[in-house]
Amino acid sequence: MKWQQILKMLAPYLAVVIFWTGLSNGWLAILAYHAQIILWATISPRINGRKAIIGTLNRRAILLALPTVCAGPLLYYLLPHVTNIELTIWLAEHQLSSFALLCMIPYFGIIHPFLEQLHWFSLRQETAISHVMFAGYHMLVLSSLFSLPWLILSFVLLSIVSLLWTYITMQTKGIMLAYISHALADAGLIIAVSLQY
Repeated sequence: MKWQQILKMLAPYLAVVIFWTGLSNGWLAILAYHAQIILWATISPRINGRKAIIGTLNRRAILLALPTVCAGPLLYYLLPHVTNIELTIWLAEHQLSSFALLCMIPYFGIIHPFLEQLHWFSLRQETAISHVMFAGYHMLVLSSLFSLPWLILSFVLLSIVSLLWTYITMQTKGIMLAYISHALADAGLIIAVSLQY
């Protein structure tokens, strides 16, 4: 494995450890992660041209992408039953209450999934460990919210979703459908959290 691959996979961990865990600031964590994604995209671009972003759609790939729509409603239903701490307290601890959380909805639902697909696209095709690394950094964020069984389930689901997005990207020869799937999942999740707030 190349040192660049390792550093790219560690980008979200660096942002989460310093800004989410250390400084308890959700916005700084996501912005630091995205700044690293943009830096890596500038240093070593892996997507060439519009076709590599758009790709070609096929019915099988679309059907595989659809289940991510369930993420938000499922979280909305499960959230009161799976948390270790009151959601409003957890959000406030990471400076994501009221206005900051409201601003996070479009950012996390539209911009974040695109940048994340852009970042993980090549890593997923280059090394299988990327699926574990993708799921793993989410566990750092969720570790103070979910109990261990729910963390394990989340880790497994995120690893599977990462594999699914790889398959969709390979089938369509572009990241757009994986991005749409990711955006539907993330928008649903952040809206579910906002409605619980």
